[in-house]
Amino acid sequence: MREVTYNERILLGDRWLPIYTRGVKGKRYGCYVEPLRALERQMTAMLSHHANVLMIRVDIKVKEFEGTLDNRLMTDFMYELRKGIKKEYGVKRIGYFWVREIETVKHQHYHLLIMVDADKVNTPKGIFIECEKISRRTYELAKPHLPKNPYVKVKRGDSETFDRMFFRASYLTKERGKNRKGKYANNYGSSNIALNEKKHVTPTSRTFISGAEYLRQINAKDEKKKIA
Repeated sequence: MREVTYNERILLGDRWLPIYTRGVKGKRYGCYVEPLRALERQMTAMLSHHANVLMIRVDIKVKEFEGTLDNRLMTDFMYELRKGIKKEYGVKRIGYFWVREIETVKHQHYHLLIMVDADKVNTPKGIFIECEKISRRTYELAKPHLPKNPYVKVKRGDSETFDRMFFRASYLTKERGKNRKGKYANNYGSSNIALNEKKHVTPTSRTFISGAEYLRQINAKDEKKKIA
């Protein structure tokens, strides 16, 4: 996980994707390349199995002074979450990607992206409730948090929505906050869903724009929605 990029785009597979290395005010971020590859693989794999995929962001927090040198808490959390989602919705597969961070405090937190068949799961409400249930019965975990605009429905072949979600999720791979851990603990984890070659569709290529310009366009669209 040592390779870091400060570029505003990255070539993954056969396409260039925008990454969050520069904010609106010019702040620069370094992003780890290895987890970026894992993120793209799982987003692409899920869309090769399902025509529509609901992608949900959740933050999992560890209580103060309950930090650990390993990721046992997240491993157990994901086991329970996958079991609960499959039981509730009857989905065949669940994609996920998480990163571990420790910044100004000594206990870690996890940023999580969950991917499910959108034809069976229409909203993130039930999944977030399941996250809350697991956290309540796990002593070390605090109440989970839903970030702003926590979900996006991505349609197979829709490069604009895919790129927008990847760009947003790429912020999770930022270099900051990833170095405080045990010797054998990973800073990220993901599902291992294989690509369905028969259904895989390479999104239509389009003119690439920089990450900073992409962020400005996203913010402009959000402002138009508020005015409307």
